[in-house]
Order: sequence, then structure tokens, then C-alpha cells
Amino acid sequence: MQLINLHHSPYATRVRILIRKKQLDIAIVAPTLALKTPEFLAAYPLGKIPLLGLDNGQFLPESIAIMEYLEDAYPTQTFRPNDPLAAAQSRVLASFTDTHLAPALLPYFKAMMLPEFTFDENAQYDVVRATLEKLDQWLATNTDMESQALTLGDIVLAPTFWWVDVTVGAKAKSEITIGLNSLNQWWDWVRSDADVQNGLSEMASAFAAFQRQQA
Repeated sequence: MQLINLHHSPYATRVRILIRKKQLDIAIVAPTLALKTPEFLAAYPLGKIPLLGLDNGQFLPESIAIMEYLEDAYPTQTFRPNDPLAAAQSRVLASFTDTHLAPALLPYFKAMMLPEFTFDENAQYDVVRATLEKLDQWLATNTDMESQALTLGDIVLAPTFWWVDVTVGAKAKSEITIGLNSLNQWWDWVRSDADVQNGLSEMASAFAAFQRQQA
């Protein structure tokens, strides 16, 4: 199998982290077709990366679907909790990432990629801060950092959360997570995992290269 990957993508990064945590023999490769071209869309109709190339020649899109497949196909070392409540809490983190945090950050991503794109940065800062406050409150009442074990939800959230400081923090010239103690504690904890940190470092290097190209 192979993972068609972009290092700067938080969606690809979450899959790379899981592959390494599970110690799977999956090649991580760059796309051979230019993104969003007719050729790319003809080969991969959903037009998204990451893509998991299966041994039967099929390609599985959507990062969450890929991660769930890898959990089901290789259950020996699992990051899906056996306890029903813990499993549900892991799903909450994953869902929050893609339905709350990522949309809040989207205008900043658009501004990075499209110089002509503008938005109300003060208003959007408030949106991101409110989103992070919700996450902080949820972590405070639903996680025990003393006995926490890495789950799919943590792996999904970490790469997207890394982009908060890169986008919002850089724009606002301030620390957007001040006072969010549970969230900051979680962030310190999840970054202590070597495979998570490796994935974040790859994103940082890819983003630095993008900035040099834009300069």
C-alpha cells in the first residue's frame, strides 16, 4: 500500500501519524499528478489528498475513512478505545476538529493561498477564540490527563491545532490560547509523542518551504 500525501496538509499528517504509530509498511509518496487538474480528477474523483492506495488497485479517500480502515485492517495496536464512552469521546475530538475548528481557520488558509482574498480578521479571531474556549471547556470536563492514552481523536486534532498559531497567532501577533489551561495541557501532552511531533515537524518544514516560494 501507499499513502499519497502532502506534508503541509493536516489531513494527510493525521494519517501519517497513525501509520507510524501502528508501524505499518505503507509507502508515503507525493502525488504524481498536479492537484485539481482534469487528470487528477479523472484518477481520483473526489479530488482530495490524502489517498490510500490499496493493494487491489483501489484508492481510498478521506482521512477519517482511511484511519478507520487502518484501525479495522490492523487491530493489533489500536488507537480506538475499547471503552464505549472513551471511544465516543475520541470521536467528539475528531468531529470537533473537522466541523468546528477547521472551518474557523478556513479564512486564514484562503488568505495564505489567495492574496486577493480578504476577510474581517478581528471578527474571525473572535470566532477562533470562541471555538478554542469551547474545546477547552470540553477537555476540562471530559479528559483526565493523568491517565490519558493517545486516541484517534487526539491524532486528528493535533495537526489542525498546530495551524492555529501559524495562521491566527501570526495574524493577531498574540497568543490566542492564553488562559485555556486544559487545552494547553493537552497540547503539551500530545506533542510529547514522538510520532506526533515528527508529523508536526514535517508540516513546519513544508510550510517554511511554501513561505520561501511566496517570498
